[in-house]
Amino acid sequence: MKKLILVVITACLLVSMVIFGACPKKPAEELSPYKIAFTLEMTGDLSYMGIPLKEGSDWALAKINAAGGVNGRQIEAIYYDGKSDTAEAVKNAKKMIDVDKVVCCCGFTSVESAMASVDTCKSAKVTEFASCPVCVTGEPVEPWLFDINGDQKVGSIPLLVQNLVDRGCSKIAYIYLNITYGQTGMRIFEEDMAKQGLTPTTIENYDWGTTDFTPQVAHIKASGADGFLITGLVQDTVSVIKTARDLGMDFPIVSDYAIPSPEFIELGGQYAEGIVTTGPRTLVAFDLPDSDPSKQLNMEVYDWYVAKHGFMTVFCTHLVDQVNVLALALDTVDADLDPTKADDLAEIRVQIRDGIEGVKGYAGLHGNFNYSPTNHSGQDVGCYPLLVVKDGEWRLYDAVK
Repeated sequence: MKKLILVVITACLLVSMVIFGACPKKPAEELSPYKIAFTLEMTGDLSYMGIPLKEGSDWALAKINAAGGVNGRQIEAIYYDGKSDTAEAVKNAKKMIDVDKVVCCCGFTSVESAMASVDTCKSAKVTEFASCPVCVTGEPVEPWLFDINGDQKVGSIPLLVQNLVDRGCSKIAYIYLNITYGQTGMRIFEEDMAKQGLTPTTIENYDWGTTDFTPQVAHIKASGADGFLITGLVQDTVSVIKTARDLGMDFPIVSDYAIPSPEFIELGGQYAEGIVTTGPRTLVAFDLPDSDPSKQLNMEVYDWYVAKHGFMTVFCTHLVDQVNVLALALDTVDADLDPTKADDLAEIRVQIRDGIEGVKGYAGLHGNFNYSPTNHSGQDVGCYPLLVVKDGEWRLYDAVK
């Protein structure tokens, strides 16, 4: 009798499988998530960037996952502290790929940490999606490296040189922090000055950790400059400006785009007033015209961050855009591929890379994104507007000039 019952149950199951399908799909909430991991500078010299970067990714991921995720899968985030150290960033990248089995390596606060990790990601055929400007427009792209920042060629230095020229400056000097960010800026500055038919009065540099900028600034003053541009980070840029003003240099000073933050105004005080830079629109969302296609998103992020902290910083915007672009790329991935299966994971990683190159028309916080096989930052010339410190706050330059 037991044998007969077993035969009947088996027959019924076979009939059910034919009628209703042999392998019903799991409900969306049971599907394995897409894992992504971030290395961010949560401690060390660049923690003032890393902490708001993480807040930006948390905010964007919460919205995406609350709306159902992508392809019916949630996006699971894993975070590592880069400790403002390139060796730590590389170690993190290896762990993301080999242990966490992520679909994409994200974050990378500094150019140094991002570039140090390129070979690790490329050899594993995993996209490295940086939150710093590593892809310079017009130069050959690394196939597995992307970012969301307009580089200094399209988003900063030529716009700032033009601002100085428009304000009557013709004898322009330059000073830069002697790291990759500054060295790249110096090269782009020289190229743009040549295009303008101008010759720099002097080009100065300083090392990380410098506290006395008197020699370099004195050289700028002696060169006869009537304006100069700084490529540095927040604290050293403030020190350069203070030194210049204390030496009686009252002409226009502009700065590369690492400074638009509340920390710059707090540290600079009266010395920050009138300093022009470029940066994401979110910092001045309230000044944007209603015709700006990104205004709604910018205001949403601005209101959220200010409500939480009482001020706005652009650093959170980097990972809002990064996560949103990544979600658009994931949406192009074959939904049947399972990220917990090795072969499927390898294919997902390839499809994400191709998917980012196909992202077009995303009106983000950093501009209107249009990636391609030759543009891995997705940005074009003029992606960032000019910003200025006016009455102790950041404002859109065109709104207050």
